[in-house]
Amino acid sequence: MNESHENRNENLKYVKLYNWARTLILSGVMRYGDKLPSEHMLERKFSYSRQTVRTALEVLEKEGLITRVKGSGTYVSFKTGNGSNDTPHIGLILSYFADYMFPQIYAGIESVMKEQNIGIDVAVTRNHINDEAVFLERCLNSNAAGLIVEGTRSAFPNPNIGLYESLIKKNIPVIFIHNHYSNMKFDSVEMYDAKCSHALTQLLIDNGHRNIGAVLKYDDMQGMERYRGFIDCMAEHGILIDDDRIQWYSTKDIDTLFSRKGISNMIRKFNGCTAIITYNDEVAAQLINAFEAKGIHVPQDYSIVSFDNASLTENSSLQLCSADHPKFELGKRAARNLLRMMEDTDWINSNYSYRFPVSIVSGNSIRDIH
Repeated sequence: MNESHENRNENLKYVKLYNWARTLILSGVMRYGDKLPSEHMLERKFSYSRQTVRTALEVLEKEGLITRVKGSGTYVSFKTGNGSNDTPHIGLILSYFADYMFPQIYAGIESVMKEQNIGIDVAVTRNHINDEAVFLERCLNSNAAGLIVEGTRSAFPNPNIGLYESLIKKNIPVIFIHNHYSNMKFDSVEMYDAKCSHALTQLLIDNGHRNIGAVLKYDDMQGMERYRGFIDCMAEHGILIDDDRIQWYSTKDIDTLFSRKGISNMIRKFNGCTAIITYNDEVAAQLINAFEAKGIHVPQDYSIVSFDNASLTENSSLQLCSADHPKFELGKRAARNLLRMMEDTDWINSNYSYRFPVSIVSGNSIRDIH
């Protein structure tokens, strides 16, 4: 397989999209015959131009990973090997494959497991509890050596507790990434979401902002923790929270959120605000593009801060102030900790959790309004 594009400048927009799709296909998340999202959906997802999306698809097609069928769509044309059932493997559960950080996180996990000749069986729940249950049963029946999990709807108690208890009984170690379930005792590798949010809010306040809105996700723990950091910082400065200036959404609401009606609703909601904190860079990029189309500019009209440091905006002159996500290092740390757990007969009573220290990339999306 041609790997030349992996060595190209990561700042080239099409390379980010190319690496995302390539990793999904080679890891087996998307399999032969699966249909890729439409060009329009990819434009929305990554906040890229149509030309950027088409360039990435052209490269993927040249490498034999996809086939574009006129009038029908784009399909995976690469067939992954089945491998051997005797090969040691771990399970990797992701909540949503469209995560733009997936290639780096997967690469971190793979770099560790490849050294030990351990395969990775990837599954995507699409934030559906039932899909998580199906894969947990698969791990139990396939004698997986361990499991890395990104929780599904992690803001809520998880009903698959019986299956997780079965994993413990079979001595199959489990470690979470990004989040964890409140009704289960499992270690996790995460960002300090609340502390990151507190630091971003502090930056806004330091620059004179007190009327601050937010766009936050309510169905995963990251969204709740980011909300907690935001309100804690505001409270420390004696600033009242206006509920009407907080736009909540869930995984299934994202298209509605950025529909014509949704954009109009947010513009009304944030009237009177000078700054907005957003759940992640994907949301920030879509919000900025929607604002630009309405003649609203960042940071002149609104200062915006975010999470992940993913550089998704098409506007090369605008760099988001964003909490840096460790991506590759997070995957690597989770994989290494899982390997240690696999050697520990008392892993359930040991501590393998880790929180990455806060790191903020300053960017230029905050305006000083003093």
